Amino acid sequence: MKVVTQGLSVALLLGLGFSAYAQKHVHGEGELLIAQEGNVLQMQFIIPAADALGFEHQAANSSDKNAINVLAQQLRNSSHAIDIKGQCILQSTENSLAHSHSHSEHDEHDEHDEHDEHDHHNVEATYNFNCKTPVMGFSVTLFNLMPSLNALNVQWISNTGQGSTEVTRSNPVISWQS
Repeated sequence: MKVVTQGLSVALLLGLGFSAYAQKHVHGEGELLIAQEGNVLQMQFIIPAADALGFEHQAANSSDKNAINVLAQQLRNSSHAIDIKGQCILQSTENSLAHSHSHSEHDEHDEHDEHDEHDHHNVEATYNFNCKTPVMGFSVTLFNLMPSLNALNVQWISNTGQGSTEVTRSNPVISWQS
């Protein structure tokens, strides 16, 4: 039953975060959702593509495609996003860039003829950790990868409570007490 509970709290937090964030898209600001239960720690970053890549459109040329590939590779290494204070082992990582495709691939699908060129797009990166000791905080290192990213609105839920805060380029540390 514990496994089900862990999955539920993670799913609830991330599900709520998605619906709240879907209404908001501010360049320079992103979202960080954190769920911790027992030894499981999950983090999800949601960043405007303009801040993550320098553009929001679908990859239109080799330079755009290269930027996507480089960022996707960097996001696979959790140290490019966070520096955890605790004994955690990365179990898995996933990002939305692996699912990106170019306009030429997009144009092959007739059902997408009504594509809005000015849609706002986000880059999402999820990290799943197994931690030997409870995590009491960490530093966000993602600001080093994304010069135009200035702030992250953070929401968390853990065994000991829930909360929210904002971290910035000048104050990238998140901490909570058990």
